[in-house]
Amino acid sequence: MGELINWMGGWPREGLMAQTEWEERVAEASERDREPDAGKTERHIRAATTQSRLGEHMAAAGWLRDGAADSGGFAVTAGADAAIERVARGWLRPGDAVLTENPTGRSALRLIRKAGANPYPVRSDEAGMLPDDLSEALARLRPRLVYAAPAGTDPQGRTWSSERREALLASCREAGVAVLLDERQGMLNFDATKGTEAVSRERNDAGGTVFTVGELPPGTIAGTRLGWLAASGDAKSTRAVLAGAHADAAEGTEAPSPALTPSEAEQRALLALMEERGAEPLVEMMRFVCQARIGLLCELLGNSRLPGLNWREPEAGMHLWLSLPEGLDGDALLRAAWREGLLFQPGGDFYATEPNRFRIRMTVVHSEEREIRMGVHRLGEAMAGFLGRSAR
Repeated sequence: MGELINWMGGWPREGLMAQTEWEERVAEASERDREPDAGKTERHIRAATTQSRLGEHMAAAGWLRDGAADSGGFAVTAGADAAIERVARGWLRPGDAVLTENPTGRSALRLIRKAGANPYPVRSDEAGMLPDDLSEALARLRPRLVYAAPAGTDPQGRTWSSERREALLASCREAGVAVLLDERQGMLNFDATKGTEAVSRERNDAGGTVFTVGELPPGTIAGTRLGWLAASGDAKSTRAVLAGAHADAAEGTEAPSPALTPSEAEQRALLALMEERGAEPLVEMMRFVCQARIGLLCELLGNSRLPGLNWREPEAGMHLWLSLPEGLDGDALLRAAWREGLLFQPGGDFYATEPNRFRIRMTVVHSEEREIRMGVHRLGEAMAGFLGRSAR
């Protein structure tokens, strides 16, 4: 079988910036944090200043809406999932309804359910949620939150039309429902200009409560999870969420979980990197790597002519979403592929209800060309073996 090929996604050990270089940067920042003459108040001011300056750099790079850092509507998190967990813990209550795309991000569904809320799908097409279906669901279910990824959907890697995004924000504003926009895949839009357009359209004067999450793409800096959460709307109701506290807790009585927040040294190291040379070149390189490796995967799959396997090349992100031959269950195929030495995500987990089990998601962007070629071969072996057993 050889070494296991893991195309399930997640955070790789390696990155465009080596772990040793990043650890040196964090160690330097940590040494500055241990200055003996720095009192508690001074350290608190320094941490707030670091976060504000990070927000300014992110806004300048087009990753964050203008003014978020200045208004206090911004927090650094340990990745986009940590930002979503802050919103889920601080905004949702058990039994709340949350509207989602169909399909949608599996990690977001897990965090919504972990908070005791119930996700409900809204019918969607390639351009985003269907406005009439969204309006009907808002009226019928009276949700607490709508979760969507207009800048780059997971698992398909599609970008919403500007009309659909504006319709989402307008409908939720009129209904008094908060919106959670997951912009992480938009960082890797293969049309680089579109990755920042969606973020720049969201402004403080848009009205309503809007949370936005993003992150440095996995594999940009080895072994590091760095993301952010921004909020606009009623400051009183969003402040506790940004702080990582429960929305109705007394202000300042609950600190963010360390698992959800990078250390101050990591934040200072990132700030130093952005001030020295910017993180944009690393993100641009990651965008190129993703597009090239997904393109190679699509080329190899096309050449392999695996019967009944279909896909559409993504516009953004790290993933390829595939439909399987009729009757071939993604979980069953995963079991067969595991025996061949290949892992991927079965499609059922990406649906709030009524899962489509005849889909799979592959994340090859952390694999070199040789491994991608071997993975496609192993997929073919798994499919041939499974379909052969079904035919007998």
